[in-house]
Amino acid sequence: MTSTLAVSDILGPWSGDTPTGLIQRCREAWDTPLKSLNDLMVATFLNQNIATEHLLIEAKRRMKDQERDETEYFNGQLLEAIERLQSRE
Repeated sequence: MTSTLAVSDILGPWSGDTPTGLIQRCREAWDTPLKSLNDLMVATFLNQNIATEHLLIEAKRRMKDQERDETEYFNGQLLEAIERLQSRE
């Protein structure tokens, strides 16, 4: 995975409205490199099934190599998103 890869590189440019706070947060992070996203946005994209293949790799890397950045809404939110996806495999 390259350090500049963003959701927009995987799924293309954003299209559509942003009527809710959740969608607005996703829109604002759409062009941000995956490695630069905060833990909350990685969990959010995973929970919304957005670019899951790439973000799951990034999330696992974070869990192994980085301390949490305290942006999650609750402790363990990123881990919960990872486990939810893995339980579907």
